[in-house]
Amino acid sequence: MTVEQWLGKDNSLGIDIWNRKYKKNNETFDEWLDRVSGNNEAIKALIIEKKFIPGGRILSNRGITDTRVTYSNCYVITPPEDNIESIFESRKKLARTYSYGGGCGIDLSKLAPAGAKVHNQAEQTTGAVSFMQGYSQTTEEIGQAGRRGALMISLDCHHPDFIDAKTSPDAVTKANISVRVTDDFMEAVINDKDWIMSFTRPETNETITKTARAREIFEKLCKNNWDWGEPGILFWDTISNYNLLEFDDTFEYAGVNPCAEEPLPAGGSCQV
Repeated sequence: MTVEQWLGKDNSLGIDIWNRKYKKNNETFDEWLDRVSGNNEAIKALIIEKKFIPGGRILSNRGITDTRVTYSNCYVITPPEDNIESIFESRKKLARTYSYGGGCGIDLSKLAPAGAKVHNQAEQTTGAVSFMQGYSQTTEEIGQAGRRGALMISLDCHHPDFIDAKTSPDAVTKANISVRVTDDFMEAVINDKDWIMSFTRPETNETITKTARAREIFEKLCKNNWDWGEPGILFWDTISNYNLLEFDDTFEYAGVNPCAEEPLPAGGSCQV
């Protein structure tokens, strides 16, 4: 069998994607089927009939033994704590995951807002949003055989920096950005009330608070999304509550994958 027979000879896009992303070492389509199915005739038949198609990283990487690869498409990195060591440790995890072919999501809501006091030479932090550029840069630096990694950065709507998450088209160009919007924020938007954003940094016992009209913030989010496609909105209370583990107090989502359709716990992975 050939890929043209499998996808249709007029499906030039699908054929091109298979050749560039899934075919390895000039293998034939039948050799690819053997590798991806693990020489399992039942699985091979299901793939040929398009009744069962594994995730993209499996279609690309299963059976590869000469390089380090991942079988999962995406991961959510444990959110960094508010210190330099944790921030750069999470960037290291991003880089390693990209090097194996995976994409990542990460939430930066634990990082202090701009202007917060810190006990180092800077005296004040440049804030959670400023660190987004570093995560974006890491995504740009690590190649994946002709493509780059995928990254979703999120920030909570209670965070004082969140309204500045995307303010220019040339900022954080190698990552998607989304805001975690909660029910109380949307109620404030509907009722045109003030929205109080607050962050307390225990290390300095400092609380930074900002207040703005919720409806004006929401309109800004919508305008920025219209202008630049960023930031997206994650209705976080709905995401957190509408799942099979909503009554388990020990379970929580840490973020979403780069396309945002899959919320995951810290260190979780998906095949979507």
